This record gives sequence, C-alpha cells and structure tokens, in this order.
Amino acid sequence: MTTPDETTPAEQAGTTTGPWTRVEPLADGQAVVVRVGGDIDQKTADVLDKGLDEGLAKAVEAGALLVVVDLQEVGFVASTGLSSLIRVHNATRDKGLELVVVLPDEHRLSRLLWLTALSRILTVTTSVEQALAQAPRNPA
Repeated sequence: MTTPDETTPAEQAGTTTGPWTRVEPLADGQAVVVRVGGDIDQKTADVLDKGLDEGLAKAVEAGALLVVVDLQEVGFVASTGLSSLIRVHNATRDKGLELVVVLPDEHRLSRLLWLTALSRILTVTTSVEQALAQAPRNPA
C-alpha cells in the first residue's frame, strides 16, 4: 500500500490518467488544436512532445496561423512538460505562427503558469472558443 507522499498530486486528487494528445484542425483550417489530457511528467513528456510536434506540422501544412494547446484535461504537469510548452512556443514563433494555451482560471495549472512566470511568456485563454476568436486570419 502506498502512502499519500508516494503519489503524484493528480493521483492524490483522484484525476490520474495516462497521457494522451489529439490534434484537430479547426476554424476552416485557420487553426490547429492540440488537446492534451492526463499527467505529464518525465516518463510521459514524449507523448506531449509528439502531439505538439504533430500539431505544429499540421498547422504549417494547412497554412494555419494559430496553434491552440488545450490543457483543460491535464491533471499534472512537471517541469519537463513546461519545457515542452516553451519549446513549441519558440518553434511556432520561428515559423510565424501564434501559440495559445487554454486553461480555465480555476484550473490548478493556471496557478503553476503564474508561479513559473510562463503566463508572461505564453498567451493563455480560458477556452478554445476564446482562442479561436483571437485567431489571425490567413489572407490566402
């Protein structure tokens, strides 16, 4: 039997799931949404990286100007997951795209982004709809 000290914060909250990503083109090809769920730590960050890379590639391929990373179903993010977000933020900027992270204000990860000052670097909105409303439009 494990003690509470041997579990992750997400396990303690009863929200443990394996990590997953799903990439969806939205807004008539103007945006790509990468939906992420589960717990992201050192053992599972490769799932997040793969999803982020796939989302960025699909955005470039489609001529989309916006990549949205929806973290609403994520229970826990370790520092390696935060590093992945910074990496994809830099990659999107290098390709002339915009990255928006979706987290409701009441989500526990919102505080983490604030504490780590990532909320100053990343554009954060409270819903996918809000992110899409801000989407730059491709004139092509």
